[in-house]
Amino acid sequence: MARKPSTKKSSLSPDSPKFFVDLRVPVPAAAAGETVVGGKAANLARLARLGLPTPAAAVLTTGAWRYFLSSSGIGKDLKKTLALLKQGTEDVEEPGRRARALIQGALMPELLASQIGRFFQELSESGKKRLAVRSSGVSEDSPETSFSGMLSTVLGVANLDETLAAVKKCWSSGFNSRSLKYLARMKLDAGAMAVAVILQQMVEARSSGVLFTVDPATGDKGVAVLEAAFGYGPGVVSGEITPDLYRLDKKTKKIMHWDSRPQQFYYSADGSRREIEPARRKEEKLSEAEVRAIVRYGIKVEKSLAAPQDIEWCKSREEGLVLLQTRPVTGTQKLSLRQQKYTRPEVVIVRGVGASPGVGWGEAVMIDPEKGIVSKNLSNRVAVVRRLTQDLAPHLKGVAAVIADEGGATSHGANILREFQVPCIVGTRYASSVLHGGDMVTVDGWRGLVLDGVGPRVKEAEVGPEQLLGTRTKLMTTINVPETAEKAAMIADGVISFRNDYLLLMGGVHPSRLLKSGRSSVLSRSVFEALRIVSRAFDGKQVWYKTLDAPTDEFRRLRGGEDEPLERNPLLGWRGIRRELDDPALLKAEYEAVRLAIEEGCSNLGVKVPFVRRVQEYEWARQAAQEAGLKPHEDVAFGASIETPAAVLMLDEILAAGVDFISVGVNDLTMCCLGVDRDSERVADYFDPAAPAVIRLLEEVARTARGRAFTAAAGDIAQAPDLMRELVRMRFDAIGIALPYLGTARAQVARMEEGGKKDLINRHS
Repeated sequence: MARKPSTKKSSLSPDSPKFFVDLRVPVPAAAAGETVVGGKAANLARLARLGLPTPAAAVLTTGAWRYFLSSSGIGKDLKKTLALLKQGTEDVEEPGRRARALIQGALMPELLASQIGRFFQELSESGKKRLAVRSSGVSEDSPETSFSGMLSTVLGVANLDETLAAVKKCWSSGFNSRSLKYLARMKLDAGAMAVAVILQQMVEARSSGVLFTVDPATGDKGVAVLEAAFGYGPGVVSGEITPDLYRLDKKTKKIMHWDSRPQQFYYSADGSRREIEPARRKEEKLSEAEVRAIVRYGIKVEKSLAAPQDIEWCKSREEGLVLLQTRPVTGTQKLSLRQQKYTRPEVVIVRGVGASPGVGWGEAVMIDPEKGIVSKNLSNRVAVVRRLTQDLAPHLKGVAAVIADEGGATSHGANILREFQVPCIVGTRYASSVLHGGDMVTVDGWRGLVLDGVGPRVKEAEVGPEQLLGTRTKLMTTINVPETAEKAAMIADGVISFRNDYLLLMGGVHPSRLLKSGRSSVLSRSVFEALRIVSRAFDGKQVWYKTLDAPTDEFRRLRGGEDEPLERNPLLGWRGIRRELDDPALLKAEYEAVRLAIEEGCSNLGVKVPFVRRVQEYEWARQAAQEAGLKPHEDVAFGASIETPAAVLMLDEILAAGVDFISVGVNDLTMCCLGVDRDSERVADYFDPAAPAVIRLLEEVARTARGRAFTAAAGDIAQAPDLMRELVRMRFDAIGIALPYLGTARAQVARMEEGGKKDLINRHS
C-alpha cells in the first residue's frame, strides 16, 4: 500500500518565525500558495489535500529566501548584478556566474540554519533516511511556464551540512544560464525570481516515471500517457533513458498501446548511473494494475485542478506508488485540421514517438552539444540530436523541428519544446546515424515520422466540419493511430484502411514472439481495443480493417525479428496476405480481434485482404476467417485490396469469388506497374501515380467493378490532383485522403464534380 501523508506535527516552537510550511499535515491553500512556497510545492500541497500518497515534506518559503538576502547582506549586490542582464538571451553567462557566487559565498543566517536543522532531523528520522532537496520557483510549474528541469534537485542528502549546501544550490539554480535564458525568452524579470526549497523524504524507488493526463503528441484529453523506467526519475525526465510507454483510454482505463524497450542502465539515489543485469533488462517496470492506479490518481488530480497534469511518480517496495509532484501540462494543442499540401509522396525515413505536435521541415543539422556547436544558426532548420536534454532544449526555440534518438515524450526537453511550439520526435533510435547534415526532411510531430524531402510551402488554414462541402464521392481516410479517430470522424466519410502496423510494430516486439510465448490473446486484445475505438468513433460509417501488411525489413527491427529473411526489395517480397497465410496463427489472432469487436456491437467493420496476387489467396483468407468464427459477408464485410497489375487483370474472377468492396492501393499499384521501388530516392522522379499506364489500370478496375462492388482508391491521392480528377471522372465510389488534407480535398472534389456535371450538360445540349 502507498503511504498516505503523515499527521505528525512539527517540533518547532510556536514563537519561531514561520520560514517553513509543513506539508505532512493538510495545509490550507492560502498558507501554501505559489508566492509563498513556489509552484512545485504549492502543487505538492494540493496532492496532500486530496489524500494522495506523497512523501513526507516541508518547504522553506520564499520568505526565507528574502531573509537570507537581507541578513547575509547580498541583496543589493545581487540586484546590481542582475541589472547587467541585457534584453537578449545570449549575454547571461557573466551576470549569472556573479549571482551564483554571491549566494554560494554568503553565510547561512543562524536562524535559518537552526530551522533547517530541525526539519532535517524530523524528516530524516535523525539521519536514518535520506532527503531530496528540491527547488520550487514562484513561476515554476504554472500553466504558462513550466521551468521544466531548469531548477536544481539534490537527491540522497544524508546530513545537515549537505542539506544547507543543497538549499544554496537550489537558490543558485534560479540564476543559472538555462534559467536566465528561459526567463528572457518568456519575458520574465530575473530580479523577481524567488525560489522556495522543498525538503522531502527520499523514497527508495524501484521504478519511476511521468504521467501525462493528456496525450502530449496529439492534445487528446481522453488519453493518458504514462512513461516508466527502472531506478530514479532523472533518467526519464532528462531524456537519457527511453522509457516504457503506455497509452490509456481515461474513460475505460484500458491500455490502448504499450511500447516496452530493454533498459540497459538506471539512476541510483546518489545520482550515479549503473548497469542493469542482462537478465532483468526486459522485466516489466509496472503491473497493469499499477499502471491503472497511477492513471486514476492522475485523473483525480486533473479533475481537482481543472487542467491536464504532468505528474512525476515512483514505486517503492516499502511504500508502493508515491506521487512526487504535479504541474499543468504546457504547450499541447489538439490535433488540428490544418490543411497542408505536399508536392511529393511520403517516404518515411525513420519512425519515433511524437513528442510535440506540428509539422516542420528544412535542412537537417547534426547537433552534438559536447562539441560546442549549439550556438550556430539553427533558424528554420531541423535539429538532429542523440538525446534531447533540458539544457539543450532552450537553444532550439527557433528551429523548424527536432529529432532525437533517445528519450520519451514526457521528458523535460520535450516539455520545453511544446511550450515553444516546436515539432519534435523522440525515441527514433538511429536517426542520427541514418540522416546527414544537409538532408532535406519533414518532421511530423503528430505521427512521429521523419519524411524525405520538404513539406508544405502554402499557408495553413483551419477547417471545421461546418465548412465542409458535400460530395457524391465518399472521402474516406486512413487511420494508423486510434487516438486520431474521433477527430477524423468529424470530416471523413469512413476509414478506407485501419492499419495495425502501428499497434504491432511500435510495441517493439515481434508478433511471432508473442504467439510463440502463448500470448496471442495479448495481440488480439490490443487490436480489438483499437478496433473498438475506431469503430465507435465512426459509428454509421464504414471502417475497413487491413490485416498486417508490413514488409520484412520493418519486422527485422523488432525484438525477436532476427530470423526475418533478408530481402533485396521487401516491398515486393514476403508481405501482405501471402505472409499471413504462411503464418496462420498471426492471421487467426487478428481475426479473433475482429470477432471480439463484432460481438461488442461494432457492426460497421470490414476486413480488407492486403496485397492480393491471386484469386486463391483471397479465397484462402476468407476461409481462415470462417475457421476463426467470423461470417464474411454476413456479420462482417469482406473485400480485397488490389495492388498489383495481376490482380487488376484477374479482377473479374476476384469479383466472382464474392467481395463486398474493392480497394485499390494506388501507391503499390504504381510501383508494380512502373517497376519503380517507391522507397528508392534514386528513382523517385519516376514514381507517378497519374502516369498513363496507371490510369489505364484504374479505368479497368472502375469498368470491371462498376455495379458489382463498392470501389475505392487509397493512397496519396490528395498529393496528386491530376489523379484525383481522374478518379472522380471514373466515378470511383470513394477516395482515400490522409487526414491533414481532407478539408482541402473535399473542396477540390466538389469543384471537380460540379465541373463534370457542366461538361455532361454541354455535351447533351
